[in-house]
Amino acid sequence: MSYLGAIRFVLTTDGCSVSDVSIEPAKELRIEKLLCGKRVEDALALLPPLFALCPDSQTAAAAVACDVAQNSVPSQEVLVKARFANHLELINEGVRFFALQCAGEDYRAAKIKSVIRVRELVSELREMPYEDQTKRNKLWSELRGEVSYLLLDGFSESWEQDLFNGTITPSKDSLTAFFDKISSHRSRGYTSGPLLDKPTAFILQALKERGCWKNGSLESDVRSLTGPVARMRKNPTVAGLLMSDGNTNYTRFVARFIEVLSAADLIRMPLETIAAMELGKGNAVSLVQNSRGILLHAAKIIDGVIENYRILTPTEINVVDSEWFKKTLLNLKAKDAEELKKLAELTILSFDPCTQMDVELKNA
Repeated sequence: MSYLGAIRFVLTTDGCSVSDVSIEPAKELRIEKLLCGKRVEDALALLPPLFALCPDSQTAAAAVACDVAQNSVPSQEVLVKARFANHLELINEGVRFFALQCAGEDYRAAKIKSVIRVRELVSELREMPYEDQTKRNKLWSELRGEVSYLLLDGFSESWEQDLFNGTITPSKDSLTAFFDKISSHRSRGYTSGPLLDKPTAFILQALKERGCWKNGSLESDVRSLTGPVARMRKNPTVAGLLMSDGNTNYTRFVARFIEVLSAADLIRMPLETIAAMELGKGNAVSLVQNSRGILLHAAKIIDGVIENYRILTPTEINVVDSEWFKKTLLNLKAKDAEELKKLAELTILSFDPCTQMDVELKNA
């Protein structure tokens, strides 16, 4: 499922605290229905223009699921290409998130050309033949430099320690201003939800054993929080913040910041980002860890034609169907309604960085 338009979050409040939360997607779109009845190659070609969010991750998940549904196991060529495309999207989406959603106007005015260059480099690398290692390494070196400039400009050499301590010297044309601002209320948005700490193949097996794939359905039964804070939980800075502050808005933003920088350093992708499992003849499910959390695709294919298809997005797992997300909003407190709304928006972004939102406060 995908969502068109902004998701409406209605918070019932007394002006300072929240007593009830309603999540109302503007419009639910069963993109899967558009794929059924089509040949696999035609369906895969439809996906990039259909998805405004994470199109490369969606295509990667679909390619692997369809490959396993037809061949029982994924080919190494399909798997390598899917992992690389997903890895590149993690970098591109992360840069765009911090540059276009978190940073201020001074930052965008100073660095918009570099943001565009990151997108160009990602596109070039995605289309480059794997065998052309010399040019590939050259482009990756440039990408790493652009990402470091965009994210770390303005920070000291001890930027990780500064983020941990909250000792950030802000400047308007860098992300230091954003992190300095949110570090001033770093205890806000705490959630006690458990972090996903199992590899992708283990998660698929656990879901299968709980009956989540019966009758071709794809249920939202992921019982942990996913996304950057889960993936980066062993990073020293993120681990330190989880121990000292807990899983707060600030911790989640820092985790994504470090995740993007770490991804740009790795031309070789972590193997656990994508896994797939055969569910029976012609049936398969794939799981992708992307920039927003985990993404699931399930396909049933007969004679090269898609008979049934299901998609479960990170927004559904981490926001729409997450009890931990609602509990976090219910625990928000502020000095007035204006501050409460801003805090709610920040909390939503920290759970799902790509959510289009419309936050409304309603008097209790």
